[in-house]
Amino acid sequence: MTATVHKFEHQAMATVFELMVVTDDERLGRSAAQAVFQRVDKIEGLVSRFLDASEVALISRLRPGETFRVAPETMELLLIATQVCAATAGAFDVTVGTVMDVLREVRQRWSALTPQERASALAAGGMDRLILDPDSLRIAVKPDRLGRASPLELDFGAIAKGYALDQAAGLLESEWDFSDFLIHGGTSTVVARGSMGDGAEGWPVGVGGDWRARAGLDAVRLKQGALSGSGFEVKGAHVVDVRRGVAAVRHAAAWSAAPSAAVADALSTAFLGLSWREVEAACAALPGCGALVAREQPAWLDRVRSPVRRCGSFPV
Repeated sequence: MTATVHKFEHQAMATVFELMVVTDDERLGRSAAQAVFQRVDKIEGLVSRFLDASEVALISRLRPGETFRVAPETMELLLIATQVCAATAGAFDVTVGTVMDVLREVRQRWSALTPQERASALAAGGMDRLILDPDSLRIAVKPDRLGRASPLELDFGAIAKGYALDQAAGLLESEWDFSDFLIHGGTSTVVARGSMGDGAEGWPVGVGGDWRARAGLDAVRLKQGALSGSGFEVKGAHVVDVRRGVAAVRHAAAWSAAPSAAVADALSTAFLGLSWREVEAACAALPGCGALVAREQPAWLDRVRSPVRRCGSFPV
């Protein structure tokens, strides 16, 4: 039999995960897909803000001086988030849950918040409120910047899908011995291994969105690692720049490449609020990472300069 690409879908994390795997045994592929999607569901159960029994929900009930033992996956996710936070000069911050809640109440309109409301919400976050002990898998929280024992509301919305994809890829490689597959979470973040069997290396993955034609971009062939994209076409200006207390809208859209989908997922979100120098610094601080960032400019200016900029290890 000739190996073909089999596709399997699963709804989780408010999106659709799709696995494409090259195999001559459809039943084997389906069994692997079931195992993969069970792993994705497990991650969602641990880190979803909208499940009362999730570890994120339990962490939000911690008071200063109390500790909580988390699952290895939650600790790993927190350590990755801490690394990306440092590389992006604090722009990526998973402690932004309180701000997200406040903005949700006013339909993402920063202008509807008083200066006091905005300052109070921002003071409740900060990665420096977290105390992590990876050896014991225990975490604790500090008082917020105003000295309050306010809940620490974690929001993994900009990294959890990528982390779930990494878990899925590791499972496919280590336990199912698959070497040619692609899996994405809602098309915004994708991780791939090997080739799709069409005679060329890698899997074709489109980048550039609305700027694709203007910038002369085409699909890249992804055979190892991950790509992720963020923008405002679907949800509007929903990304928060916690450093300045405003919407992260320095760039119209951004794509990132990284060895892991979790880092790629986090970076594409962070890039929206970073200056170009900060984007370059983040890529330099994280080995194997790269950026493709869209400029806000009229089409006529494309004759003078490209509507996108690229740096680091972003594939051509």
